[in-house]
Amino acid sequence: MKNMFKVQILPLDHTEAESSTIIIISSDLSKQTNTSHGQKISLVAGNQVVDCIIHVSSSKEKSTIYCADAILEGLYLPIDSFTIFVNIHSNKRVWELGPFVGIVTDRIHNNHFGTIHDFLEELQAYGYEQHILVYVFHFESLYNDYVNGYMYSLAEKNWKEGKLPVPHVVHNRIHSRLVERSEKAKQFFERLKQANIPYFNERFLNKWHVYEVLSSQEHLLPYLPDTKLLNGRRTFEEMVNKHNFLFLKPVHGSQGKNIFKVESKEERFLLDYSTFSGEIEKEFPTIQLLYEAIQPRLQKQRYIIQQGISLLAYEEDRPLDFRLLCHRHNETEWVVTSTVARVSSKNEFVSNLSRGGELFKIEKALVDHFDKKTIVQIGQLLKEIAIEAALIIDQHADGIYGELGIDLALDKDGKPWIIEINTKPSKNQDPEGFTPKVRPSAKAILIYCYSLSGWRL
Repeated sequence: MKNMFKVQILPLDHTEAESSTIIIISSDLSKQTNTSHGQKISLVAGNQVVDCIIHVSSSKEKSTIYCADAILEGLYLPIDSFTIFVNIHSNKRVWELGPFVGIVTDRIHNNHFGTIHDFLEELQAYGYEQHILVYVFHFESLYNDYVNGYMYSLAEKNWKEGKLPVPHVVHNRIHSRLVERSEKAKQFFERLKQANIPYFNERFLNKWHVYEVLSSQEHLLPYLPDTKLLNGRRTFEEMVNKHNFLFLKPVHGSQGKNIFKVESKEERFLLDYSTFSGEIEKEFPTIQLLYEAIQPRLQKQRYIIQQGISLLAYEEDRPLDFRLLCHRHNETEWVVTSTVARVSSKNEFVSNLSRGGELFKIEKALVDHFDKKTIVQIGQLLKEIAIEAALIIDQHADGIYGELGIDLALDKDGKPWIIEINTKPSKNQDPEGFTPKVRPSAKAILIYCYSLSGWRL
């Protein structure tokens, strides 16, 4: 007999609440589950268990469970109407509700979740469609029996704070690398492990580790810029003498911040930088003077030094690259859910939106360089490279990853390059005019959450 059913949970009208331990189920659900009037069951949500007595009513709508407020409160469920799955254990005495998906973050202010707020609204909307309860919580708000989090109320059309069941799966959307490496965050993830609660994406990956993993695969080497861990002047001088121009990037950097560009030109060395405050001289007669000028900055954090690529440009002077969002479809397969071209603003060498970059559809970005057939072929090649890179990271990085942002680029000869891989890709990466209610990337996240939760229809 089938043991999992889709049910609508409804608060029991106070005039019908004969007892705080009674649940009223529809007669069709009674037949489907082979349960009878007066039967005692345990209703489970997360770590919470409430003992109940079933009453069967022929007047109730199909596949409904009416619960007294005390039961919903005891399970840390909202006193609201929602649809969810119930898994009836083989002894028929345990009815488990779920799945519950928790999105963990470090930024919650006045019921707003920063740069991922709109994305979270998409997740909860798709969750309601798929009968999965999605909520958001701070990593310091996990307790033994519940989380203090935020769930979207369809009735009130806003996010409501309250106690919620311990989730079956957690998606890590902590924004800050520093916060993620903090002792409190480490304790949070350790608690998830001890409770056997799966979570993804494990952590931010540093640029050097990503390069080491990808460069260990011989078939990917042609797509990787020459990259070294910058551990002193000797490495710096070797790379400057080897390449016409280079980038120095923080190992733990993001959003195109704190990047140096070094260019050799007619026995001079030119320096540009993305977001540093303060003046730095921009032209140097020797490598030694250049290195001495930037060394104080390099001592604050670790850097990689990377071969510069002469990128294809949009409107002649605006370098462009591509962000491909990849999602894990199942245990072994990855898919590309979106591809956008990112065009840097004039006089900028990074394409990040935070630095004035713009987003375009790939066809628009490449139309001045290639015919339609070639653009389609390029798009397919970029997808193949992105999926292969995602597979390699997934296989060799510690932990579980379900979403990766793969940054690729084309040089002026049309050759593709792997620029960077992000484990917390931005959720504002859609070209103008692309405004679906729920983006494919949000659907892919929730589908993977469902798979990872252990619930099976």
